[in-house]
Amino acid sequence: MRRSVELTSLEAAACLPALHLPQPRVALGIALRGLATSAIDISDGLLADLGHILERSGVAAEIEYQQIPLSQTMRMHLQDEPAKNCILAGGDDYELCFTVPATRHADILALSKSLDLPLTCIGIIGAGAGLTVLEAGQPITITVTGFDHFA
Repeated sequence: MRRSVELTSLEAAACLPALHLPQPRVALGIALRGLATSAIDISDGLLADLGHILERSGVAAEIEYQQIPLSQTMRMHLQDEPAKNCILAGGDDYELCFTVPATRHADILALSKSLDLPLTCIGIIGAGAGLTVLEAGQPITITVTGFDHFA
């Protein structure tokens, strides 16, 4: 059985423009040159695409579920299991996920202001391997990770 988030017609109308007309973050991508240590678009799901960064870089990450930027509609469904799967593993967001040294945090704040684009720190990168998702500081079980082109 396929589980999905049930949206009202008004909620769907609020969400569909982002799917059908994604806003390419070209200016952000250009501005991140020399600042970000890695970047990827979230087309296959946050966990899958961040996983690519972690695997290629040989590092681990911890992200905080509540810090992930969401539409107001998805915030209303935040605790629903199907919504969690969509938030963590759903694709076609086309936002950028990037890593920046903590020492450059002020530069990211300035960049956010200059581009008039909210940029959100959702976690930390560290030594090791793998990805841990925290909810209220506690690890949660991840049942899906995103689209796999080779599955």
